[in-house]
Amino acid sequence: MGREPGRTDFTPDYIRDAIATFRAPERSQYPELDGFTRDELYEDCSGGGGLYLAARMLRTLRLRAGDVVLDLGCGKGAASLFLAGHLGVQVIALDLWTPATFLDRKFTARGYRDRIVPLHMDVTHELPFAEEYFDAVFCMNSFNFYGGSVEFLRHLLKHVKPGGQLCIGSEVLTAGFTAEQLEHPPYVYAFRMPPPNEHVDVFEGDFKKQHTPGWWRELFENSGLLQVECCEELGDADVLYEEMVRHEYEHDLDPFDVEICLAQMEWGRTHQPRKSLFVLTAHKI
Repeated sequence: MGREPGRTDFTPDYIRDAIATFRAPERSQYPELDGFTRDELYEDCSGGGGLYLAARMLRTLRLRAGDVVLDLGCGKGAASLFLAGHLGVQVIALDLWTPATFLDRKFTARGYRDRIVPLHMDVTHELPFAEEYFDAVFCMNSFNFYGGSVEFLRHLLKHVKPGGQLCIGSEVLTAGFTAEQLEHPPYVYAFRMPPPNEHVDVFEGDFKKQHTPGWWRELFENSGLLQVECCEELGDADVLYEEMVRHEYEHDLDPFDVEICLAQMEWGRTHQPRKSLFVLTAHKI
């Protein structure tokens, strides 16, 4: 491409014209989302997929009303509300970056204060739950940041019932980075964030931890702790990314993210690895 790392050089006209070509997800394939507006599907969701990804994750879970679910890395609580509303489960909404007071006010305003308990804490530290407490753990767009080791799986799963499920859904890579790419990362995965976060090492902190669906399957299976039930790259991942970028563009939410996503899409047409989305669900042995 000939661009320096972190640069996109897209004109406003290019961005507008590119987004005008984007496809829309097939809503009939997501009956779980009936009643949601187009904008609500990405409101307060971090990472790719929005509630489309949450819906695909829920299809792999065997949950009954009243079951207790840990929404791990819940962000601003969109998936917690979806879990409680769609399945009637009890949710513990845990996040490191979102204050519990913010979540409590949000859940209360939506009428779910008795169904969702917010916690503000670091999941890699000792957890304040009984052993074998949760029927399932649901984790959307955050597991790669901290969960890529057998040690963490052991730490987390002691709080899950035997036979209970761990479901992760997130951005994923279609191939591993080559040795050359690890030494000289592609600019679309090693960009500089805009101020005041220009010091953030995006490649080390994020993209080196994303891996492929096969890598995650192997980690889960080789842990001796889990039996994988589903490991699937989403066939409409590209469309879901397009819809997310269109939402950000139309609402002027994050112009930098719009540009870097367009650069990643452009680069991914002729290079590997590409960004995609996947769901992996396993049960505790």
